[in-house]
Amino acid sequence: MRAKGTAVSVLVAVAIVAAASWSPEVGEGQERPGIVVERHRAPRPSPTGVGDRMITVVRVDLRRYAFRFLTEAHDGRRRPLPEWIEDHDLTGGINAGMFLPGGRSVGFMMQDGEIRSDRQPRRFQAVLAFSPRGTEPAMGLGGTGCDHDLDWFRARYRSVLQSRRLLIDCEGRARRWPNRRRYSAAALGRDREGRAVLVHSRTPYRMEVLSRMLESMSLGLEGLAYMEGGPEASVVVDHPRARVSEMGSYEDGFFPSDGNREFWDLPNVIGFAPRGRD
Repeated sequence: MRAKGTAVSVLVAVAIVAAASWSPEVGEGQERPGIVVERHRAPRPSPTGVGDRMITVVRVDLRRYAFRFLTEAHDGRRRPLPEWIEDHDLTGGINAGMFLPGGRSVGFMMQDGEIRSDRQPRRFQAVLAFSPRGTEPAMGLGGTGCDHDLDWFRARYRSVLQSRRLLIDCEGRARRWPNRRRYSAAALGRDREGRAVLVHSRTPYRMEVLSRMLESMSLGLEGLAYMEGGPEASVVVDHPRARVSEMGSYEDGFFPSDGNREFWDLPNVIGFAPRGRD
């Protein structure tokens, strides 16, 4: 279910190169930011007749950046993703899953050891985790099609989110998605090099179609969890040498238009910032 609070207009001008990676130019004495931005053209158009078929992929080096949850319950008012990024001095972020009208996560959510939502709907079959308690990887991903379930991650990580489903499982295979509605989408996962991967498609597709296209595009994905769909689906990166500003629009039965030009308010987000920053 979606909140319809005040939105902030954002005008975005993005140079797009189909099916290409983009790494920022780095001057002498500068480090690469540990972020790679890619624009890929989807193999097929949307049956809705809208959208440019471009899929944005952002890869983030987890040795250099730490991911965490920010929630309305702990970190202040709900706001559009660009404001979350600016207000909390983040480098980038994405939706933290679907939410109820009051802002509570639809699935289980634990933020820094504190349970923000104790809901565990059976139909929610994907898990993301950050802040390991021990020697586990910096980002955990599991659920149906992977080795570990929600209880395993709860015992080993301080921040855990149960999301709706995996689009791509931990073997890199597309997952079946029974819902036939078409919508813009934002997703978060990892690749074979161990990097976090943020994926955004403004062009609306059925999620099973999107997952099969992603599998066919040889993106090296090893797990990708659906985060949000429709006009709320958001991905933002605000680095001097890597900038992304992607918002969703179309959703069957709710917002059947490609006309959205505003980031919508979000009560919960996943953000990332350089490691070592308080």
